[in-house]
Amino acid sequence: TEGSGSKLFQKPTKKIYFVPGGKIGMFFLQGDYTGNQMIALEAFGKYVGDGFWAEISIPFRFKTSPAFTDIGVDINVMYPFLGKKNKSEVDPFVGGGLGLHFIGRDRDDSTRRCVAARGGLGLNIIVVAVFFLNYAFNFIVELKYFNYLREFDDLRYQGIGLNVGATFP
Repeated sequence: TEGSGSKLFQKPTKKIYFVPGGKIGMFFLQGDYTGNQMIALEAFGKYVGDGFWAEISIPFRFKTSPAFTDIGVDINVMYPFLGKKNKSEVDPFVGGGLGLHFIGRDRDDSTRRCVAARGGLGLNIIVVAVFFLNYAFNFIVELKYFNYLREFDDLRYQGIGLNVGATFP
């Protein structure tokens, strides 16, 4: 039928809906931990309202030798960069949020193996492009700056993440 093929690429017109998703990418450490990269995995739920969307996400970042992990719970709010005048299938958003993160890493000590761990708040600043295919399935490309708001072993933990992801029905 005529409408079935075009429905797959229809931009959502519902005012409010909720959709879960996942992201994968790389997190590039900056500042005191410069030069290290971490693998980033993230599960999230996206609540889409009229003119914005909010997500609750569980990011998990890690690397080996020496081990470094970060697991958190973030709440982010995103606003359309172009507003309602955007008629394309790609919608750019900007936003940010806060989260509670637990950081752990192997501490270099020649006499024994030990781990440093700490919990605290983290700040996200996000630019994301959402490719609308339909309500249930969106493709996402995200650039995220993260700053852990406490010192960790007298060092600043911050970085830039590049993620790709999708929402699922």
